[in-house]
Amino acid sequence: MIRALAVGGLIISAVFVPVWAGVGVSVGAGTLGVGATLSLPLVPDMFDARLLANGGRLTRHETANGLNYRARAHFRNAALLADIYPFHGVFHLTAGVYYDDNHVDLTATSVNGYYDVNGYTVPTSAVGPIKGTVTYQRFAPYLGFGFSNDARMRPGFAYAVDLGVMWDRPTTTLNAPGAASNPALAVELASVRAQIEQQACRLRAYPTASVSLGYRF
Repeated sequence: MIRALAVGGLIISAVFVPVWAGVGVSVGAGTLGVGATLSLPLVPDMFDARLLANGGRLTRHETANGLNYRARAHFRNAALLADIYPFHGVFHLTAGVYYDDNHVDLTATSVNGYYDVNGYTVPTSAVGPIKGTVTYQRFAPYLGFGFSNDARMRPGFAYAVDLGVMWDRPTTTLNAPGAASNPALAVELASVRAQIEQQACRLRAYPTASVSLGYRF
């Protein structure tokens, strides 16, 4: 029985250890949500690759041209990143690409049963719900720098601090059922939508920051 267990252990080690040797697994949080990362040193103490995914939600209340609305951001993104350690230490430069499925749901909030749309006051009963979205292009380039020990081959605890910029372009929609029969309201909604998109474009170069902690096998 002992011999069988020993043989089984050797077989498992032979199969799985080469697969996991050097792989780092970590969890963290940042401006793109909460997520997990797999990392692998390709050239020890010089170059590594990372695959990460984030998710989360954040709600804020904003105003555009007099219209009050709730903006609920949904973070759903993944990235393939490459780090180079120019000084063979913990400092690294990073480049890569994000798959950006982040979006923001917009919901207007009325005051005393009325919407104020760019100075145009209208009852909520005549308009219906005013809703919209901010979406982004699917792929966004990323550049950054940070500090970590992900490029080492030795097992043990791993950490990373990253700062960078992700470039993407937003597209905004804003609609209301009553706008179809109210041309004046439709014009004012279009003006509000344009201002919201202009605000979103200020973060076209989206600053990112994250910290993570994990283990390298």
